[in-house]
Amino acid sequence: MIVISDAELQQTFGREFPKDLDHVTNAKEILPYDFDSLVVTEKFMGQKWENIHADVLRECFDVNSTLNPRAFQYFFPAFIKQSQVDIEKTSVLVESLIRMLADGGVHWPESMKDAEAKLLKENPEIAEALDSIDEKDLSAWRQGRWKLFTEQQWAIVRKWLNWIDQDKRWEVDRDVLQQAIKNADDWRLNSTRQL
Repeated sequence: MIVISDAELQQTFGREFPKDLDHVTNAKEILPYDFDSLVVTEKFMGQKWENIHADVLRECFDVNSTLNPRAFQYFFPAFIKQSQVDIEKTSVLVESLIRMLADGGVHWPESMKDAEAKLLKENPEIAEALDSIDEKDLSAWRQGRWKLFTEQQWAIVRKWLNWIDQDKRWEVDRDVLQQAIKNADDWRLNSTRQL
């Protein structure tokens, strides 16, 4: 079921890859052990968001955490469109986006809790890095991803979150989703005040 049409996404977010977007990542934000994220993210360089499909989003399920704020805003319609096309392939990414919008600390999606435990056990340096994260800095980083969104873009994000909330096929934490919806409403109001 398509709730947000391509035309609506194109009108609200635009179509062309921004000429001023030389890099889709901030290299200084990529951790030394996370070189794979940089390589994966570069798959998005120069691509129109319309050419990013669910298979790529399944492979690059954590791309939202490595894109710089401008690239995050530009590719967001691909996240929306492909989530409507294939829930299964985009579920991990969508859950991560909802958690990012809910601004609630460092947590992997519920569907990946076992993988998280195994990864942290096998890579104590990652566990140490996570333990050293300042929640205030992390919150500021998350909010930086959303600050470029316009009021019209927030309206689309809100419509998308409502669709997820109403479609029971989405196995997301409903409390986290409600917090994401609340934050989307708050940040939309903030975007109108800045105009």
